[in-house]
Amino acid sequence: MAYPIVDVTLPAADEFPALSLAERDRRYAALRTRMSRDGLDALVVFGSSRDTYDRYLSNEPLGTVAVLTATTVTVLGRYPLARLDPSGAPYERWVDDVRPGPVPQVLRDLLDEHGLATGSTVGVVGLTGIGFAADHGWIPYTTWHEVLSLLPAVTFLDAGGWFERMTLVKSPEERVMVRKAAAIGEAACEAFVAAARVGARETEVAAATLAATVAGGGWWYEPIICFRAGRDRFSWGRPEWIGMGGGGRVLQAGDSVAAELFNFYGGFETQQQIEAHIGEPDALTRRLEEVCIQAYQDGLDVLARPGATFDELADAMMQPMLTNGFWNTGPQIHGVGPCWPNSATHLNTASDPMFDGLVLPPVKPQDGDIELAPGMAFAFEPNAIHQYRRICVGGTVLLTEDGIEELNQLAKTVQVVQP
Repeated sequence: MAYPIVDVTLPAADEFPALSLAERDRRYAALRTRMSRDGLDALVVFGSSRDTYDRYLSNEPLGTVAVLTATTVTVLGRYPLARLDPSGAPYERWVDDVRPGPVPQVLRDLLDEHGLATGSTVGVVGLTGIGFAADHGWIPYTTWHEVLSLLPAVTFLDAGGWFERMTLVKSPEERVMVRKAAAIGEAACEAFVAAARVGARETEVAAATLAATVAGGGWWYEPIICFRAGRDRFSWGRPEWIGMGGGGRVLQAGDSVAAELFNFYGGFETQQQIEAHIGEPDALTRRLEEVCIQAYQDGLDVLARPGATFDELADAMMQPMLTNGFWNTGPQIHGVGPCWPNSATHLNTASDPMFDGLVLPPVKPQDGDIELAPGMAFAFEPNAIHQYRRICVGGTVLLTEDGIEELNQLAKTVQVVQP
C-alpha cells in the first residue's frame, strides 16, 4: 500500500522542543550494537564536518570529538564553559566526562585508561564522508598523523559510511525537531517574500530572512544562504557581496530574487527554495516553474512507493527537466540531516544556446543510493534553467510510517510580488 500524503501540524512559534535522555540512550544502544557487530572496541567521532557529527553523541554544538566505548561516552578537545555559568544550568547535558586538551594526546590517554591503547580496533567517523562536500573526510592531516604516531598498536577502521546512514533515519523525537526546523523555515520564507520589493537591496531581503530564522530559535550552517537577484541570472551559490562587498543589487520591477535557505533547529536541518518575482513572470519562467512543479510531484509519487530507492526518486525528479531540454545547477533532491545522498547536477548544459562556444561546467554525478525508509527527510528542490532563467522550488519532505509530510508550502511555487 502506498504512503499517502498526510496533514501535519508544525510546532508553533512559542514551542521549543528538545531531545530527551531516552533519545540519548536509544542512540547509544544502536551505536553499540553496530560496534559489537563490527568488532569495534570504541568509536571516535570527529565533529568538525558540516553536519557536526559529534553532536549525535553529545547533543551540544561543540564541534569537537566524541568517543563512545562499550560503557562510557567522553568529549575531547576544548572545554565548553557554557556548562559552568548560570545561563547554561537549565540545559540537560548528555555527557559528564569532558576532557580538554590536544585531541591526539587526550585520545591516547583515554584509550589507555580503558585498556584500548594496544591491540584494540577503533572505528573513526571523519576519515571519509558521504555527506555534502565530505568525500575526503574532515579530520586535519596533522591531527590524524599525530593520532597514528601516538597509537601505533591500535587498528583504526573507517566507520563513517554506516554512521552517516544511521543518522539519516530519524526517530520520533528527532522528527519533532525536523518539523520545528521546517516551521522556522516557513517563517523565514514569509519574511523573504515580505522584504522583496522595489527599492530594497538584496542584502535587506537576506537580512530579513535570516533574522526570522534566529527569532524562531533557529540557526544556519554553511553555506548559510544561497542567494541571487536580477532579471537575467542562472548562477547559484553564495552572493558576491558576501566576499567582495558592493552592497548587492537594488531590486527593480521585473527582477526576481531567489534563495536557498538552510534552517536548523537544535542541529536538525531543513531547506527551503524560495523565489519571488516583482511583477508577473514571463512565459519562459512560468514554463520552468511548471517543469519544477511536475518534478516535485513525480518525486512524491516515487516516495509513496514502499521499497523505492533513492536512485528511482532522483531519476523521476530529473526527467521533466531533461525531456524539456533544460539543465540544472543544484540537485533535484537530497537528504537532510545529514545532507546526503544527492542527485546529479549540471546535466544537459549542452542543450542551452547561451553556452555556445563556452566551457561547460562538469557534471557532478549522483553520490549514493539507499532504500527509502520511514524517518528519512529530504530536500525536494527541483530546478531548471534555460537562457538565463533559473527556477527552483520546494522544501523539506519527511517520510513516516503513516505517510508523507510536506513540511513547507510557501516555497513550492514562485511568489509574485506586485511592484
